[in-house]
Amino acid sequence: MNNPITSWDNEYAPLARAASQLRTISPNNPSFHSTQQRQGQASSIQTGLNRLASQLNALESNLSLSPAEVGRRRTILEGLQGQLSSEGGVAAGGGGGVVGGGRGESSTAAALRQQDDMIDELAVGVGRLKNQTHLIHQEATSQVGLLDEMDNNVDLANQGLEEETRRAMSLKEEKSVWRLHLIIVGLSVLLFLLILMGLS
Repeated sequence: MNNPITSWDNEYAPLARAASQLRTISPNNPSFHSTQQRQGQASSIQTGLNRLASQLNALESNLSLSPAEVGRRRTILEGLQGQLSSEGGVAAGGGGGVVGGGRGESSTAAALRQQDDMIDELAVGVGRLKNQTHLIHQEATSQVGLLDEMDNNVDLANQGLEEETRRAMSLKEEKSVWRLHLIIVGLSVLLFLLILMGLS
C-alpha cells in the first residue's frame, strides 16, 4: 500500500507538468491546440487540483503532515491554480494576458511569503540549536570541573596513603631496633653473671 504523502506527490508532478506545458505553448506554435482542447485540458488539471486539495485536507486532519508542510503544499497548489486561471483567461478572451500576469504576480508573492515563512522557521530552529549547544557547553564545563575535583581528591588520597606507608615502615624499624636493644641488654646481663661466677 502506497504512502498517502508519496501518492500525493506522484499525482501532483504530472499535473504540474501539464500546467507548465499548457502555459508555455503559444498560439503561433504548430502544436497549439484549439481553444476547446485547451479548456478541456485546463478542466482536467482543475479536477486533479481539486482532488489534491481534498487529499491535502485529509492529510492535515490526520496529522500526517506538519503545519509547515501543509502550508507549503497548499501554496504550490495555489500557484498552480493561479497558472490555470491565467490560461483560462487567455483561452476565453484572447486578451486576458494582463489578468494572467496579475495572477502570476499573486502566486509569486505567495511563493515568496512561503519562502519567508520557511526562513523564519529555519531561524527558529537555528536559535533552538544555539540554546541547546550553550546548555551542552555548560554541562561539559561542569563535568570538567567535577573531573578536576576528582583528580585533586585522588592526589590527596595517594598522598595520605604514602604517608601511612612511611609511618608503618617507621614503626616496623623502631620495633626491630627495640628487639635488638633487648637482646643486647640480655647478653650483657649474661656476660656479667658469667664474670661473677668466674671470679668466685
